Amino acid sequence: MPADPAPASNPSPFREQWLADLKASAAPATRWLWTGYLAAGSVTLLTSPWKAGKTTLIAALLHSLKAAGLLAGRDVRPGKAVVVSEESAEQWLLRSEKFDFADHVCFLCRPFRAQPRPEDWLAMLDHLLHLRRSLAIDLLVIDPLAAFLPGRGESDAGTMLSALLPLQRLTTAGMAVLLLHHPRKQASAEGQWARGSGALSGYVDILLEMHYYSTAASDDRRRKLLAYSRFAETPRRQVLELDKTGTDWRSLGDIEEEEFTQGWKLLHRVLEEAREKLTRAELLAAWPEEHEPPAATTLWRWLDRALGLKLVQREGTGRKNDPHRYWLPGQEEKWRTDPELAQKMEIEKLLRELGGEETGQE
Repeated sequence: MPADPAPASNPSPFREQWLADLKASAAPATRWLWTGYLAAGSVTLLTSPWKAGKTTLIAALLHSLKAAGLLAGRDVRPGKAVVVSEESAEQWLLRSEKFDFADHVCFLCRPFRAQPRPEDWLAMLDHLLHLRRSLAIDLLVIDPLAAFLPGRGESDAGTMLSALLPLQRLTTAGMAVLLLHHPRKQASAEGQWARGSGALSGYVDILLEMHYYSTAASDDRRRKLLAYSRFAETPRRQVLELDKTGTDWRSLGDIEEEEFTQGWKLLHRVLEEAREKLTRAELLAAWPEEHEPPAATTLWRWLDRALGLKLVQREGTGRKNDPHRYWLPGQEEKWRTDPELAQKMEIEKLLRELGGEETGQE
């Protein structure tokens, strides 16, 4: 009886992996360079408007890599970085008067004389991989990505992926990659700010968006930092503030927490000046003229939060003919000691009970 034929060799370059293989090849726990925002072997994209402060944020990050410390309330591990920049060497030298880049940061300033070809881009990545291996570089910063993309441009998904996929050479070697980018010209929803093809946002591991806290024309040093991430450690909605020296960023906490903190100051002022219990519509009507009133839904959130913290008191069912009314704790006693106010409140209460007061839907 003839022997079974030997199995044919498989010339395919592809290799399937079973669960045991996945466990055997699993990477160790995430190694953060900047906790929540930059991880070894991962790609982070930071998008913000021109002159909104993202290069200042990056300069502060590079400064922080000198030694272990904090940036925007998150731990920074010491490391080395290389910056590929469209800015001149003179601009970075001037920036170094405020930030310490000595001995742990190197620069590739304007590495191409014209738009790079695909082979130019790959050659630069090969050089960066060499720096990783020879100098133990931990972080690559490309500022901005659009200035160095080869091919037809950032709006073409194929071109974008052809440029992004070779970054795996660096991330596989353990580098963290930070790409800086500009937003779309038209207004876009949160998480969709990045200009060009959606392939870019889909490719990266951590997507960051830096927004003005108020308006671009104001002197407000605060910024909103929104994050969309594959990692649970990434803070999703933070408020950052640049210090007066322009060299360090601190975290003011969660965006909603900061908005309530600032909004409560004005809301408390309106309630403190009130001569009676006020509905939400009346609160908005009495809002200080020098400040833009909040949206009705925002005011509702603030009042609900203040109620939970027992900062305000409330009466009414919230229905059309019986809207919620708000006042500060202890204010009723204050009003009762004022005969004129007490009489006015008694009359208004009687009118409401008789259905004589016209109220709108709250």
